[in-house]
Amino acid sequence: MKWLLLFFSVIKPFFSSEHPTINPVEEIKDLIRSNAVAVITLFAAASALATMFAGGLLLVAVDIGAQYDQNGFVYFSSMIIMGLALSLVSLIIGAVVVRSFQEPAREKKRETLTKETVGVVHPLQDALALLIMDFVKEREFNRTQDELHASERSRAQETATEDLRH
Repeated sequence: MKWLLLFFSVIKPFFSSEHPTINPVEEIKDLIRSNAVAVITLFAAASALATMFAGGLLLVAVDIGAQYDQNGFVYFSSMIIMGLALSLVSLIIGAVVVRSFQEPAREKKRETLTKETVGVVHPLQDALALLIMDFVKEREFNRTQDELHASERSRAQETATEDLRH
């Protein structure tokens, strides 16, 4: 939404005779300043966690290779367990870091009625009510027209059958 506001603040001077109240360049600078620390922190954490994960897998691979060369088979040793633990811990910490940088879920606030808001109607509510009423009246009109045409057809059929009988 901020990007949309920024876009419109850039375009507004071309379509308006007023002077813009928001400087788009300053808006971009503020956006970069407010998010720069978070981006740098996230990048540093991702680099450290990727190094820990790769180091843990490398530790496991080297120990498995050494065991196979020495003994001809592989068994769980403390080096393999530590390498897997290092990789697992880095994945868990990475998930926590990513989760902390996500926006919290915005709960929809319940609107409470106050004395000032009772009886106040929003223009969109009026427009929607008019649209619905127009639709309902059109449906009622169509039903009455259909009933009128149906009754005329039934009368025409009755007169046609009476004419055939005589």
